[in-house]
Amino acid sequence: MNIYQSIKQACIKSIKIPAVFVILCMAVLTICPFLNVFHPTRVSDIYHIENDDNYVEAVIPTLSYSGYDLVGTIGQKYGYYYALDDNQCVFVLIPISDYPAATIHDYKFRGKVTGYGSMGSQMLSSFARDLNWDKASLMETAPDYLLNETEYHPVVYMIVFWIVLIIFFISLKSVIQCIIGYLNPNLYPVCSFLGKEIQQELLTEAQEELSKGPYIQINQMYITENYFIDLGAKKISVIPLSDIIWCYRLGTLSLNPRNHDHNYSIHFTIRSGTVITISNKTSDEALELINAIRATEYDIIIGHSEAKKKAAKKRIRS
Repeated sequence: MNIYQSIKQACIKSIKIPAVFVILCMAVLTICPFLNVFHPTRVSDIYHIENDDNYVEAVIPTLSYSGYDLVGTIGQKYGYYYALDDNQCVFVLIPISDYPAATIHDYKFRGKVTGYGSMGSQMLSSFARDLNWDKASLMETAPDYLLNETEYHPVVYMIVFWIVLIIFFISLKSVIQCIIGYLNPNLYPVCSFLGKEIQQELLTEAQEELSKGPYIQINQMYITENYFIDLGAKKISVIPLSDIIWCYRLGTLSLNPRNHDHNYSIHFTIRSGTVITISNKTSDEALELINAIRATEYDIIIGHSEAKKKAAKKRIRS
């Protein structure tokens, strides 16, 4: 087996999921109007707003209450107000209290430019009847948009933005690591507790021992004279046996209700106190590996118990 080739294959398999997340996050960041939500377009004339001004902010000199309300999904009350200027009328939907003011001066609006929707259309019809008009005549004085604060949720957008951004950078980091590992396997973190120069020497020695033999093979796991090597499908690990203080296995139940088999992981505590976990092993694989490590010439604590945990900590401190 070739460790370097296995590293390249692991990088190819590992890059797929984070690459998909990078693409999805870029699509979300591009499609969602985060910039416009966080920095609405300032408009001085609310009677002539361009269609591309999705989120706007403006100071409206005078708003008059129409007498019609809207109750939001969480019980928040909103009132339909209107602004008049030179035979032009713009309707504005803003939060109100139980006793809405008849007139509001210098209102600082920040919200979304939307259509009227079914509820807004009903309001227009009712308001027109109050004025002894019809809806068509009323719409001749009003633009086909509504200044709407019910659909302005900057906090929600902020939460979504940071979640997407965090996922994007974590995924991008994984993609970059996979590319670097593929182009230069010596930089792949087979043993992240060691420096890059030491790791390069370690990989060379481990590959020599694996090529020349003898070694013990347990499926994709190998034990040579001085190294434990796991050539997993998506993760490659190489650990010097001389650095291992404590080794034990732990089993976990599968989340799949149809699978009643335990999923085992092997835990290695090394001299620095770092714990390296080799996951997704069967019971037979884990047990055979533990026995093989026990048979090496290295003084490694095998098995899990409180006494062995204390003994391992004592060795680390010494």
